[in-house]
Amino acid sequence: MRAVFVTHNNIGRTCLKALIECGAEVPAVYTQPEKGSLSDQISLEPFCEEHDIDLYRTESVNDQETREQIASYDPEYLFVIGWSRLVNQSVLDIPSVTALGMHPAPLPRGRGRAPIAWSLIKGLDTTAMSFFHLVEEADAGDLVAQHEIDIDIEDDAASLYEKVRLAAGQFIRDTYDELAAHDVTRIEQDESNATWWPKRTPRHGLVDWVRSPRKLYDWIRGQSHPYPGAYSYLDGTKVRLWSARPPSEEPVFGVPGEILAVNGDGIEIAAWEGSLVVDRVQVGDDEEVSGAELIESYEFEIGQRFENARDILGE
Repeated sequence: MRAVFVTHNNIGRTCLKALIECGAEVPAVYTQPEKGSLSDQISLEPFCEEHDIDLYRTESVNDQETREQIASYDPEYLFVIGWSRLVNQSVLDIPSVTALGMHPAPLPRGRGRAPIAWSLIKGLDTTAMSFFHLVEEADAGDLVAQHEIDIDIEDDAASLYEKVRLAAGQFIRDTYDELAAHDVTRIEQDESNATWWPKRTPRHGLVDWVRSPRKLYDWIRGQSHPYPGAYSYLDGTKVRLWSARPPSEEPVFGVPGEILAVNGDGIEIAAWEGSLVVDRVQVGDDEEVSGAELIESYEFEIGQRFENARDILGE
């Protein structure tokens, strides 16, 4: 089986590695130029050098030069996994069998952007990894397979990302014989059940403290590493909130955003009808520290209040 691969992240590399281990011929990989704006971008250069694979860097695989280059490898399959741009039909038509992608959501629900973050922010108990045939419309092609993934209360973006990564690699191993035989399953998506999740940018991480502790907890864990992080302002200083503890049901009274106490290595912050203990923070561009160090090592005090998103945005 001969395939060209397009990716910029670790989920894609895991699938690429599985293909190679299963015996696929992968003559070329396309990735994006290395830059800081892609939160989960990795370098594919060491892997491609190790396996003697041609590596190309491009902002888009849709330009004529790249299309002609991909076609020159005469691929049976084109894999586009971990890529933030839509692929034109002229590119999807290049492989002789099909073009395939993956999306960490239970398609047709959860089409669109930032599915790992949204699954956590929405407080879902389960998500899925979907393996599907690519079409021009985002995440709308026929399914090859789908695997449900449990979301535990302790999961954050990093741990859910790891679950998704492992599921993606297993898909390749489980379906390889089918792919090699050019007998690829097609299960049409039910458009009546389709939902879409919007793109997220770093500025969307601003915390609205007038929310329940559970919603704040989900907000923080859904935007933790490898993503840019939830954040708030304390006395005009930007503070990223990297991790928090699952909230208890105990009622706590305070002004939302107020620092109530040091709690072990964390700080307890008032929310709407409750509180949340934040364990890891980052002040400005400093190193990440424990929540307690916000009080112990910086000139902040118990009783100070984080600014609320509604006040900042004028809502």
